[in-house]
Amino acid sequence: MIILKRMTACFVLATLLLGSTTAVAGSEIHEQNDKDIVTWEWKGIPVINMNEHWAKRLFQWGISQNIINGYSDDSLKPDQEITEAEFLKMLYRAMGVAIPNASANSAYLPSESWTEGPYRIAKLYNHPTTGENNFAMRMKPITKLRVAEIISASQGVHYTGQYAVTYLIVHGLSNSKANSPEQFDEKSTLSRAEALQWIRQLAFHGKLKIYERPKVPTDLSLLPDMIDIPTEVIPDFSTEPVTDEDFNLFMHGDFSDLKFGDSKKSIDEQFGESTEQNIFNYNIYPLFNAHFNQSGELDGWSTDSDIDVSPNTDISLFTKKEIVLGKSTVSDIIDRYGSAGVSRQGILEYFYIKMNDGTYQDISIYDPIQNIEDVYTITFIVDDETKVLYHIMVAPLKTALGYS
Repeated sequence: MIILKRMTACFVLATLLLGSTTAVAGSEIHEQNDKDIVTWEWKGIPVINMNEHWAKRLFQWGISQNIINGYSDDSLKPDQEITEAEFLKMLYRAMGVAIPNASANSAYLPSESWTEGPYRIAKLYNHPTTGENNFAMRMKPITKLRVAEIISASQGVHYTGQYAVTYLIVHGLSNSKANSPEQFDEKSTLSRAEALQWIRQLAFHGKLKIYERPKVPTDLSLLPDMIDIPTEVIPDFSTEPVTDEDFNLFMHGDFSDLKFGDSKKSIDEQFGESTEQNIFNYNIYPLFNAHFNQSGELDGWSTDSDIDVSPNTDISLFTKKEIVLGKSTVSDIIDRYGSAGVSRQGILEYFYIKMNDGTYQDISIYDPIQNIEDVYTITFIVDDETKVLYHIMVAPLKTALGYS
């Protein structure tokens, strides 16, 4: 069972790195051979006419997660006001609901508007809309108040008006520095970029799981007091610096730390000889899986909370930034590593390129990378139910993608 769960986590990571970026967005690995020298090029996620736009990386993220797509002319129109139908489609896709795009609707159901899918979901979950029985309202710009009511409903509560706004503010989900409904500017509309930014805030708080709105209004007494509620909008893609030590696995207990460059012989002596590998060519040890390069040196590892340890062993596994396996949460990880790594619900992936002077620079996986040989990833998976970290993987990007 332990090995099976570790394998499942590896498959999840492979899907994230290859599926979300390659299949959805058209990114790919190019293998180039020149006089026996093999290099790999990562194409990234191109976005038309957005290279200088503040929301470029936001749209690259949205495309990679199949949250948003362009219009028939491939334009993304980030500054265009978003309609209620567009917002519903974007939100439900972010929550993992299969919502077809407009071209798919026209191909398979030519007589049906693409808007029918999002509104069927809204009706199923009893989420409030103005366009369910009025097609014209579906294509009208949505107000921030209606967005607040839809988002709060998606969290399984039934609030309207200022109470929906209050609910979002006290839970840090309002995408606003407003600390009261009066400061929220509820009548204003928002652009496609601002709507996507709001959804990213939900991802930061682990709120991209869809719930049904109760038919009966939720008791107002359950709303927390707004006094002294700090208002915070987490930056879309913040980062924190890392060093060589951030790629090591630290341990409290009877074992020494696991460091990049350690030999298989030294690790076998410490943790017992490993003769079994998983399908990703990682050697299986009781506390972790380890990948070795052709020289027999550690160049990647993964571990999860189902580690096989003796009940008499006091062991704690953590990163240099003190993110502890089995204890830390998404907010802890964002606090120590930044928000840039948030990929989807419970998944955080950070990417760094090693510079010629030995330092590391954080990079966007959505932009082209000429040679992935110098890129490393630190990935965390947080359990959707407990909200606690259960898997960590640290490896060169090439190894994570299965190219070594």
